Amino acid sequence: MKFINRMRKDKKGFTLIEIIVVLVILAILAAFTIPSMLGFVNDARNKAALAEAREVYVAAQAVATESLAADATITGETLSTNLSKATATATVNTKMANYLGADIPAASYWSVVAAPGASSTVAATGKITSVTYTDASGHTNTITPN
Repeated sequence: MKFINRMRKDKKGFTLIEIIVVLVILAILAAFTIPSMLGFVNDARNKAALAEAREVYVAAQAVATESLAADATITGETLSTNLSKATATATVNTKMANYLGADIPAASYWSVVAAPGASSTVAATGKITSVTYTDASGHTNTITPN
């Protein structure tokens, strides 16, 4: 009897049933947490796209102000066209590229709407009324003042 008790004490480790119970508990926890974690990843991507859209808006406003100071006759339509990047493969306005640097992915694109003057031939006001930004993964955000 002493021999059997000594053998039981010498055996260390987990039984197969204990390991299976732990794995089942881990599977149940994973079933609850993985969907919520995926939601956090999507929220983070949306927030990153929104931050990039704001950066494009600020750059467009700065370039619009500079452009109006350099050429007081520029129209809102021309300004909008100059500041927009219509497709992912289009080139970026040099001044916009200077402001944005490498912060904005090359596969993203945006559309800028500059406030027009009193008519199509009157100079623009220099204000950006909206920026619609689409990042490389397809998230689209529109930024308007206020």
